This record gives sequence, C-alpha cells and structure tokens, in this order.
Amino acid sequence: MAQGSIAAGGAVVARRTKTKPARTPGGKGSSRVKKWLLGIALLTVFGVVGAASLAFIPVATVMALWCEITDRAPLAECTMTPGGQEACTGGATLANVPQPWAEIFTAAGDEFSVDPAYLAAIYLTENGNAWKDLDTDWPSSGCCHGPMQFNVGAGTWDAYKYSADGGPPDYMDPWDAIFTAANLFTHADGVYGSVTAETPLGDVARWEPGTFVYSAASYNAGPAGNWNNNETRRYVENVHALVSSNFTQGGTGDYGEYATYPAPHGMGIGEGEGGEQGEGSGWAGCGGISGGGLDGVVQIAEQEYAKGIVEQPFGSNCGPTISDTYIATGCEEWCADFVSWVFQAADIPFQPEPGTQMYFWRHPWQIPAVIGMKAWFESGGHGQEFIPVGSGGPTKPPRPGDVMIYSGHVSIVVEVDEASRTLVTVGGNESNRITRASGTFTMGPSGPVVGYGRMNP
Repeated sequence: MAQGSIAAGGAVVARRTKTKPARTPGGKGSSRVKKWLLGIALLTVFGVVGAASLAFIPVATVMALWCEITDRAPLAECTMTPGGQEACTGGATLANVPQPWAEIFTAAGDEFSVDPAYLAAIYLTENGNAWKDLDTDWPSSGCCHGPMQFNVGAGTWDAYKYSADGGPPDYMDPWDAIFTAANLFTHADGVYGSVTAETPLGDVARWEPGTFVYSAASYNAGPAGNWNNNETRRYVENVHALVSSNFTQGGTGDYGEYATYPAPHGMGIGEGEGGEQGEGSGWAGCGGISGGGLDGVVQIAEQEYAKGIVEQPFGSNCGPTISDTYIATGCEEWCADFVSWVFQAADIPFQPEPGTQMYFWRHPWQIPAVIGMKAWFESGGHGQEFIPVGSGGPTKPPRPGDVMIYSGHVSIVVEVDEASRTLVTVGGNESNRITRASGTFTMGPSGPVVGYGRMNP
C-alpha cells in the first residue's frame, strides 16, 4: 500500500498535462516492428546456417527469440553472475499478464516512462496475487483504498492523483489508480525511489536505493516508515519473485516461517487455461505457471499465520478477521471456520451434497463444526476422502493440504517428512490465535489424531 505523509516527505507534486484520454496501450507500432525484425532474423538464421549446423545454435537462444516473436515470456529474466549472485533487471515482459490489465500497465508505463512490469508486480502484491475484474468492489481499510491501496488519509492520493481519461480522478478506478502509482514513482524520486525501464530489480535481502525492491518497501511501509517488519519483508519478497519469474510465481520465502504469497491466479492465469498441463498442476509454456489447488491451501494458511492474528479480546473467540472473515460473521470456536475459509480462498471450497447439507448451516462453503467436517470428508461426495488413523498410524501418509482432524479440533497440514513421520500444521483457535506447530502422524501438535481429510481437486 502507498503509505506515508507526502507533506512530511517534502515531495513535489508534478502533474502532466493531457489533451486526450490515455486508455490505449502505447508503443504498439515499435513493438510490431521489433517482432517482424526478430522473425526475419530467426528465419535467416535457419536459412543460412542450415539444418546441419543447427546443432551448434543454443536451444535457449532459439527459444528466447521464438517466445519474443510470439508474445510469450522469455525463458529467463535473470542471469547468474560469478559467485552465484542473481542479477535481475526490470526487463520482464507482460506475456503472463492478462487483458485488460496488460493494456493498463502498458499505457501507464508509456505515459510516465515507468516499467509496466513493476506496476503489475505492485498491483498483484496488493491484491494477494489475484487478477481481478476491473469492476471489483475493491477492499478498503482504515487508511488505504482501491486496487493500488492508496493512503487517502495521509495525502498520498491527493498529492499524486492522476486521471487516465481526463475526468475526476478516482482511486477505486483501476486506470486512475495505476496511472497515479506511475505518477508517484516518476515524481517522488527522493522519497520513494524512481522506477524506469533501466532500474535493476535488486537484491531481495538488501533493499539498496535505486532498485525495485527499495521502492517496493517504500510503497508498502512508507518512505519514512518502519521497514523492519514481517509484512514488508513478505511484500518485497513477492515483488521480487513476480518480476524475476516473469509473473509465474508468488513469493518463494526466504524469511523462515513468514508467509508466502500464492502463485498468480484468476482470469485463466495459472489455472490450466491457454497452455499445456505440466507435471503436477498449472500452466506450462514459455515461462510456465504453477500453483493453485492444494499448494494454494498451504500458501494461504501460511500467509494467514504470518499476519499474527489473535483473538480480541483475548480468549473471546472474536476479533477482526476472525469474526468478519473466518466465521463470517459472529463469535464462536473457529478452528473449523478457519479451515473452511482457507479452502474456499484457494478455490477448492467444501460443497454440500445430498445427505450433508446439515453440516453447512451458515454459508455454502463453511463447515463450522469438527464433527460435521469429519462426516463430510467421510461422505466422499465431491472426491474428498477420510484417512483414518489407527494404532499403526494413518492408512495413507498425510500430505500438505490435508486437514488434520482430532476429536474436537482441526488444522491444515503444511509440511510432511515421511522419513521421520513428522509434520507441521497451521490451525486457527489454537491458544486463541493462528498457530504453526509440529507433531507426528499419529500425535499431532494437539494430541491423538483421529484421521485426515483429503481433497482431491
């Protein structure tokens, strides 16, 4: 989110004058010429060198040219320098960015000479790595609003607001919000750090001035804010991962138990549409996309744990997020509510079927009671299954994304070590908070395990 007081930061507001709406992507002509030239070059290589010599042309070179010509992602946006240091620059394409978002980022980038891929990474990180419809009812908090989460109260929006079509600027409008973010990065060099096509991505662990990651930290925590916090670290990690992978993955996690963002999803991206199914799940092509399904369950559970959500008042079974999101709405013992919400957020919700409707008494995705969740998994109506645990352990080894079920509690398995028969779970309503804990296949963190619920998406 764009935080911080602009007045306190001493930034100078500079608004560009527009004479016509900016709702068309720029640079199309030069891009088409480039692709034609690249196509001719590739054909020339094949024609001159001949089939006998093609073996001497690196496959990566040919594929990189092909991906560029066909508007697909290049094979890599990063190179390894001597010593193993990753050197990435802001040269990512928008091949994995769906329309109409690619059009907006391109137009804003052309208008303000800002790398459109960076704007896309900021948008995704602000929105949980989800490509949403333009008419989404964008969330608001006490300070921040809209698709780019501008801090309206602190003056960030008022200082840099910009209309993409000449009308009154609206922070809930994706065009205006993204153009405003580009305006901010262009005219707040000394405060947020300038972002251009030549700006290096930077080291995710160092956040040096003059890099993408430095500006991302400023945007999230404010240029004068406290950057030494879990949220900003996860935020910067996600921006880095998105740009360096050309928008094919979320944060990879270099911060111990801190949460990672799920892989980008929505509007067919990362959901197996428009590409081949690779091994496991996800889209495979130039650049590749993976994630979703049970991987998404694990990532979302970890992300919620890292937020440090605690009951308020302590021991009340209530609190922000707990009452209005997981329980939706009210106050109650919420471990099953939390599990239900995570699976729904990962797009594989629990669903009632004949004979199990009684377990869903509040919402169509939510099973509020542990006994009902166990019975629903046992019913197997949507491909789910229940794996019992006996004296010899579970009949099948657990896997990440399974639901660990006790006689009166449930949690989500996020890590499994079959060799040692140990695992790690994330669960709600554990010690009045979301907790990450370890246990064994038969004795989880909270005691004897009855069984595991397994989704088979």
